[in-house]
Amino acid sequence: SLAMNPIQRPEMYIIGAQPVCSQLPGLSPGQRKLCQLYQEHMVFIGEGARSAIKECQYQFRQRRWNCSTVDNTSVFGRVMKIGSRETAFTYAVSAAGVVNAISRACREGELSSCGCSRTARPKDLPRDWLWGGCGDNVEYGYRFAKEFVDAKEREKNYVRGSEEQARMLMNLQNNEAGRRAVYKLADVACKCHGVSGSCSLKTCWLQLADFRKVGDLLKEKYDSA
Repeated sequence: SLAMNPIQRPEMYIIGAQPVCSQLPGLSPGQRKLCQLYQEHMVFIGEGARSAIKECQYQFRQRRWNCSTVDNTSVFGRVMKIGSRETAFTYAVSAAGVVNAISRACREGELSSCGCSRTARPKDLPRDWLWGGCGDNVEYGYRFAKEFVDAKEREKNYVRGSEEQARMLMNLQNNEAGRRAVYKLADVACKCHGVSGSCSLKTCWLQLADFRKVGDLLKEKYDSA
């Protein structure tokens, strides 16, 4: 719903979270509560969801099912009712989009509850290279996306062993696959310093991969599923 209904009224944040959160269709009670607690995150969740839809449409552009969207709370329409590979991909890429957007927002100082990445220095980094440039905070992005995206599934109380419970576990599994794809592809980026580009000193930080690489990885998993 955050992808289909981008929040374009910043003044709503000044009045308080309640109006924003109550006007977003498709949020579960748990997600609505998180919306109220983390109102500044919502714009970036929306951004992440939109980039996920765009990536899904790119990956399936030559297929019969081309990840088309409909203007309702399910976004992808009737396909979401079926426990299919296509549904699995949409859950994974959507969760990945949220991790990506929140991680970047932290680095850019857009969120008060997080900042630059505090990932430990990689052991294989040469000793004379500096570690600690402002990196994408993929740890925070991962944790927040897990909390927010999974909330809708976790609050469902299905009978153990039922078809509904199996589908809920499938959705959670695919959410996790999407988050891990972003985490796995994040890598060290470095910048040279020194007189006339001599590169006598290097500063390095953790950087997210381009989202296209995430889409490619998830599409590979889809093709082999």
